[in-house]
Amino acid sequence: MAAEERLGLFPLRTVLFPAGHLPLRLFEARYLDLLRECLREDRPFGVVRITAGSEVGLEDGPPSIATVGTTARVVDTTALPGGLLGVRVVGERRFRVLEHAVDARGVVRARVEFREDAPNSGDSTPDDSGLGGLRQARIDALVDALARLDPELVEGEREVPGMAWLCHRLAERLPVGLGARQSLLECDDPRAMLERVEAWLGGER
Repeated sequence: MAAEERLGLFPLRTVLFPAGHLPLRLFEARYLDLLRECLREDRPFGVVRITAGSEVGLEDGPPSIATVGTTARVVDTTALPGGLLGVRVVGERRFRVLEHAVDARGVVRARVEFREDAPNSGDSTPDDSGLGGLRQARIDALVDALARLDPELVEGEREVPGMAWLCHRLAERLPVGLGARQSLLECDDPRAMLERVEAWLGGER
């Protein structure tokens, strides 16, 4: 059985991938309280994409959210003008929202189930990276594309942690919509992820 946990959520109009970085600008008391709670207890919060509604205020009720999100760990905070707090987070693990509700402070709290990437090497023995069995030329083409989009991220290294990591980094940098990125985040099959990103690189959106 997959591990379950309760998380405070940041519903946002963005998609955070595992190992992805996200800058936030916080000013609402409820989210500042949640941030302090996570820092005090050394635990992550969850980032989920808003599918309908607003990021701020609850006058029209809580926003509708995607069913799959990513835990986020704070790596840096900075005081900004106007009473804002700048926060930089890194994505860690994917999760599925099983149920959620708004607490008395206005924070969305959820019971979540963590998801792991399901390696699929196709016609070969699976490995943990999801790269086994794929033609090296296809992998090289994606690495080359990432190097063109973000040379500093690759910096001459041809080894990548896995297909999910590679596809997530490309999705962050390609001009595709949030719905497409969310669909990739929800995908468990590295081969399907590869085909989707190859289509984006070919001009499909």
